[in-house]
Amino acid sequence: MGFRLGILACDLVRQEVQACVLAEGWPDVQVAAFPADCGRPPVDWERLRALLPEGCTAALVLGSACLGPAGEPPAGFPPTTVLRQEQCFHLVAGPSLVAQALRQGAYLVTPGWLADWRAHLDRMGFAQGQEAETFQSFARELVLFDTGVDPAAPALLEAFAQAVRIPARRIPVGLDPLRLLLTRSVAGLRLAEERRAWAAERAGFLKERADQALVQEQLARLIQCMREDEVLGAIEALFRCLFAPGTFRFLGADLAGRIITSDLPAHYREVLPGPDSEHAWTPSGEGFMVRIVHRGRALGLVVVDRLACPQYREQYLNLALNLAGVCGLALENARTHRMLMDVEKVAALGSMLAGIAHEFNTPIGVCLAAASLLQEQTGRTLLAVSGRSLTQPGLRAYLECASQEAALIRGNLERLGTLIERSRQLTISDEAPSRRGFRLRACIEEVIGSLAPLVPPGAVAFTVDCREDLALQSYPGAWTSILTNLIANSLRHGFKGRDRGSIGIAVKADRDLLGLDYRDDGRGLSAEAQGRIFDPFFTTDHQHGTGLGMNLVFNLVTRRLGGSIVCGSPACGVHFHIEVPI
Repeated sequence: MGFRLGILACDLVRQEVQACVLAEGWPDVQVAAFPADCGRPPVDWERLRALLPEGCTAALVLGSACLGPAGEPPAGFPPTTVLRQEQCFHLVAGPSLVAQALRQGAYLVTPGWLADWRAHLDRMGFAQGQEAETFQSFARELVLFDTGVDPAAPALLEAFAQAVRIPARRIPVGLDPLRLLLTRSVAGLRLAEERRAWAAERAGFLKERADQALVQEQLARLIQCMREDEVLGAIEALFRCLFAPGTFRFLGADLAGRIITSDLPAHYREVLPGPDSEHAWTPSGEGFMVRIVHRGRALGLVVVDRLACPQYREQYLNLALNLAGVCGLALENARTHRMLMDVEKVAALGSMLAGIAHEFNTPIGVCLAAASLLQEQTGRTLLAVSGRSLTQPGLRAYLECASQEAALIRGNLERLGTLIERSRQLTISDEAPSRRGFRLRACIEEVIGSLAPLVPPGAVAFTVDCREDLALQSYPGAWTSILTNLIANSLRHGFKGRDRGSIGIAVKADRDLLGLDYRDDGRGLSAEAQGRIFDPFFTTDHQHGTGLGMNLVFNLVTRRLGGSIVCGSPACGVHFHIEVPI
């Protein structure tokens, strides 16, 4: 709706105001007049409201004492400017001209007043024939400010002068003062209206930009989701953000693309969109149903009902139809990702089983070979005993061989037991032991002390940078296993073939996060080993290593402690950085 101005003025100047509006050619300005009661009683806002032209966007009120103490417009009133004059005559004549006439004892009149001068005298309480004496007591002359809107004004002035028997004169003033006043006021109101419109347009533009940014953020979240439940949550958030429905439902589809409606109320099922339709209106008429389709196959149905602004349902539906393709793509991507993850899990499980079989085969094969050799030698010894040909050196040789084979079998069975235990520890149970308080520095020093028998005196220099008073509410057993495996790896692999080495452990903690840096100056890792260090059954020492220690460390840090561990690449040695939430 454009600018529409209502000018409200006293009936005595209505003709002058209307003439100015016509002269300026303002098609969007309409004039209305209130009775000339001269403040008895004053015009209030309710009387003015009744005079407002239909559809007006602004109001201009002209008057003087007739307006009274009007104050601010009430709520629901259009933006209003009140041009309150000291004298009503200032609307048609300059203040100096009015003041001069009053000093000369003039009684001032306008064409509008003269048009019904007899009625005005009657309202003032003058009976016909009695007004002359009263007027002569306070007025020397009658002065007409002639605006030129009423050709009969001079004759009416003459009749009024004869009635009160006072000389009269006419001062032509024209419409220029009033026209200038109105032009300036209307221009100001137009400018204010344009500013309001610009501000509203800018606010709408900013809101639209904010809405677009919000939609883009929701779409970005939708596209980035990798799990189907995350996609469904993002779809609901998107539709609730855009349409503010009172009811939201997402119905899945079976492999044949048929919508599963078992949980849908019966009155919705009656209006479901058909296979060839993209949408349908809800029974209430205040919402819609949109099919989510990807490459011709239905993936689900979105139902939104009781929209916050149902009058915009057509626009909302068009937007929802445009979003349906993105929703379908996101759903299909999530399902494809789940299938790929399942394939990767099967492949990883196969690789893990192959690794377990390979690691178990070696000690089992050694045990079988030793047992076979022991069985063969025992058979020979039994034959010698039966034939009474067993000599003392032969018995001694058999016993020595049996002892060696038994030791070999025992050692490999113990290694097999270690492999089984390590394999069991690869999966950290969700039923974790309860947390308890402990001091991390004491835990580190306890682990170093427990491994001292494995290290020749002075062969490894340990440096620990950790506050004595650093207390954690965590799992001390997990920390002990992590530190034991890190140090054992350095002793077994990093310092292999070396007489000396150094290990540094540095801990820093703030209010929310603990960081632990573990370093040694050993042989270090190749690029391939660094990339696979946390893989199960990966080892750089196939003779003695199981390849399970660092995988156990990774599982403990990430699953039990909820943190992260990375392997760095210093110039020499290894560097592990661990971060866990406190």
